[in-house]
Amino acid sequence: MREKDEKINSFGLSTMILALTSSPFYGAFSAYIINYSKTSSLISILIGFVISLIISYIVLLSFKSHKDLTLTSKIKNDFKGFSYIINILFLIGAILMYIFLTYRLTLFLSNEYLIQTPNFIILLIILVVTFNTASKGIETTIRVSTISFFISLAIFLFDFFSLIPQVNIDNFLPLISASSKNIFISSIVYAVYFSLPLIFLQAIKYNQIVDNNKFTKYYYFMICISFITSFLSMFTTIGVSGVNVNNLFDYPIYTTLKRINIFKFLDSIENISIMLWILFIINSANMVLLFIFNNIKDTFNLDKKKSRIFNLIIMAIIFSIPVLLFSKNDFVESYKYIWFPFSVLIILFVLTLITLLFNKFKKIKK
Repeated sequence: MREKDEKINSFGLSTMILALTSSPFYGAFSAYIINYSKTSSLISILIGFVISLIISYIVLLSFKSHKDLTLTSKIKNDFKGFSYIINILFLIGAILMYIFLTYRLTLFLSNEYLIQTPNFIILLIILVVTFNTASKGIETTIRVSTISFFISLAIFLFDFFSLIPQVNIDNFLPLISASSKNIFISSIVYAVYFSLPLIFLQAIKYNQIVDNNKFTKYYYFMICISFITSFLSMFTTIGVSGVNVNNLFDYPIYTTLKRINIFKFLDSIENISIMLWILFIINSANMVLLFIFNNIKDTFNLDKKKSRIFNLIIMAIIFSIPVLLFSKNDFVESYKYIWFPFSVLIILFVLTLITLLFNKFKKIKK
């Protein structure tokens, strides 16, 4: 990481919003919401989006407070000696989220493409790629995200218009097929996964955005784009295959993509289409890892050399945890596993809210 403050623009950083909000959906939450809400999944997503706007607003307020400081530095500034506990909790939460993202991608690649390849080798490659990008700082991370944004958008539009002719409206009937309790729980889970990863944007200072007066506009624009893509993805997934068929698979969106057939002879298009989710995961992991690196550096006041050593130690720990604990895929493939990262995100949100309120209280007191 570089010592100087790197500068980025609002649009570039906003592309990271699309990755952070979308990455949990395509590879994890989509299967859960179909199983839990059935044909009411679209209703759950719509309600969850409304809730997420409130949460996203709070995260944005936190980002804008102390514009010249990262989240870790804000906490040190406001909480003094107690800040070490809070920042270490943020560090642990970020590490767990990074593991969730990278190991979920590892399992997908292992189950669908690299069946004979040990999981630890796939995971190691993903960790090396994200480590290399995050180590180069926010400018490189955002540059990769911006390029990925245009590629992802093109892939999504191609997939949507290829699948829309196969949608059967009968697959959405009855429209309400789940209890109100299930719909509400799915909405809350969607809202949490959709909005709270934005906390990791605070790996940088708000003032590093050269045109930060435009950021709020891009912030909500990308949130809306992310919602539209997830809503339409769920629409085509249920509309093409139906709820019962999708419940048979861990990756229902990927399974639906296999239905794309161009000109009657071009098949296996899903191998290209799934790049959408892979790009989202990699870019999200890059941002979370950058948050981890900056957290360590700012919390313990490390110089450049010591930061590199600590970063390597953290990467070794991150690599060891899933290799040692997740030897069996059934733990992370079950619907129950999404509650672990869900709990982590809730804890991080509570810590963010406490930090924001404490900062506001100090300003009022002054």
